[in-house]
Amino acid sequence: MDQSHLLQNYGPRDLAIVRGRGSWVWDDKGNRYLDCVQGVAVNAFGHLHPPVVAAIQEQLGKLVHASNLYLLEPQAKLADELCALAGMDAAFFCNSGTEANEGAIKFARRHWLEQGKPGKIGILSFTHSFHGRTYASMAATGQEKIRKGFGPLPEGFRALPVNDAGALRAALNDDIAAILFEPIEAEGGIIPMEPAMAQALKEAQARGALLIADEVQTGCGRTGEFLASRALGLDPDLITLAKPLGGGLPLGAVLLKKPVAASIHAGDHGSTFGGNPVACAAGLAVLAELRREGFLADARARMAQLRADLESLVAAKAAKGGPWGPVVGKGFLIGFRYGGDLGAFQRACREQGLLVHRAGQDVIRLLPALNIAREEIGELIERLGKAMVE
Repeated sequence: MDQSHLLQNYGPRDLAIVRGRGSWVWDDKGNRYLDCVQGVAVNAFGHLHPPVVAAIQEQLGKLVHASNLYLLEPQAKLADELCALAGMDAAFFCNSGTEANEGAIKFARRHWLEQGKPGKIGILSFTHSFHGRTYASMAATGQEKIRKGFGPLPEGFRALPVNDAGALRAALNDDIAAILFEPIEAEGGIIPMEPAMAQALKEAQARGALLIADEVQTGCGRTGEFLASRALGLDPDLITLAKPLGGGLPLGAVLLKKPVAASIHAGDHGSTFGGNPVACAAGLAVLAELRREGFLADARARMAQLRADLESLVAAKAAKGGPWGPVVGKGFLIGFRYGGDLGAFQRACREQGLLVHRAGQDVIRLLPALNIAREEIGELIERLGKAMVE
């Protein structure tokens, strides 16, 4: 497969995936792999999940695209359902997580301008965070490697130490428009927010800072709840979603509380492709699956199974002196610390027919489909154990 005209921003790619079904993918040589990357948490129900495929096919026969100058039924329905599930009041649709975060930052700043506070523009975020690669979302990302070489960046952004409640309290002033946070910093090393930090965020919100929950990777059931921020007891003013929302198609969303939504007027923001009818139809199918009676409860049971099995495996390997552990994360956003060469270990997993991802500097990340079968979890652990031996 010729790569000569592909921009090499992803580095060398030596595995060609040609088809998938459920938790499995096949390469161009016919080899089968248990996929625990799933498009980096995009395929919530694995590859070619029948209800999602059927919804896409049905909408393709009706309307593929029309401008947001007109009312589009799948978009309106998806907005209704998302707001009902998330306890929010309005939805803006875009194409990706970085666009959702970019939009949320714009909405937060515009809100304070509308309140007669034009100087209230500061955006706080946290070290090790990842919010995207457009300019505002990149400025908010708390990883220097993401920002390096692309300056000058927009002003008004500051990343505080992760899980340092004291640093957040000290940084608050009348110029802070919003705090952008991930309930679990996924890309930065699977770092969950601690309860003391969640409490500090509540205090900051009470003092006048808007809370923006980046649920691009943690939302839509990935941690066992529809929103990970709710499990922390938080009630954000804005929530950003993407990755699994479109069932494999590009779809992002910003959900807004009424006071912020009331600050946004015609012409303030927009997107040509955002809320595309086919992507929204897929999104409706995703939400229907998540709402299916017993689905999330059963998913939480399988999440517990994976964690228990993974902890046993990692502990057994660590007891023999290897660079393994501990297990980190929640739900099906889970992994373990590894003190060796992450790339080499990923290749060892691939040799065992298992695709895994990395996070931060020392974490092997597992992002299985939310509907991965119990027996497939057993196979995942077996293949992972063989890769550890290798």
